[in-house]
Amino acid sequence: MKIENESTSYILVCKDLQKAYEKILSECEGKNFKSFIKNDQKQSEDFLLEDAKNVVKEAFVAQSETKILILGAKNYNIYAQNSLLKILEEPPRNILFIIVCESKSVLLPTIRSRLLIKELRSDEQKVELDLDLERLTPREIYDFVQKNLRIKKNELKVLVQTIVTEAIIKAKMDFTTKELDYFQELLYLSDLNSRATNILISLLLSIYQKRA
Repeated sequence: MKIENESTSYILVCKDLQKAYEKILSECEGKNFKSFIKNDQKQSEDFLLEDAKNVVKEAFVAQSETKILILGAKNYNIYAQNSLLKILEEPPRNILFIIVCESKSVLLPTIRSRLLIKELRSDEQKVELDLDLERLTPREIYDFVQKNLRIKKNELKVLVQTIVTEAIIKAKMDFTTKELDYFQELLYLSDLNSRATNILISLLLSIYQKRA
């Protein structure tokens, strides 16, 4: 998916929003664009009516060259969507819209009918786990955590999933429902920008104690 030759507004669907944001912002570098992306964990990740009003206001700022307005959020408030309908149908001159979402179902049918819909595949990352979960030691846990102190949120999620999967399939560990629920909670926390150190230590110590 390339933005260089785009001449029309569209919806970009991608399960990995961060990947979509990074790709679009990278391809817009050097171009005239304005982003309205709601990915600040300290604030609402929903696209609200106030955000929509800001988009409309920016769209009516006169431009002599094409300007791309990038909208991104996990959820789009219904009132925000309704306020965008008219400007999406009849955008000001030289204005293009890119709306990023995890699923087209979060958008109203009236929004979807006005724009092209594209999909950016979010291929699962493959992680080679350099840990022997069957013979895990406290020292190995420490070294592994130190090695992964600064991994990104998406990488952390994949790493947690990989560790649990290998513990079950390769190490043949039989976890209780309560333990699996705990791992799911750790996965959820990794999606909230919790520290990788805390997540990985909690997960690996649980596996270590299971083997002890």
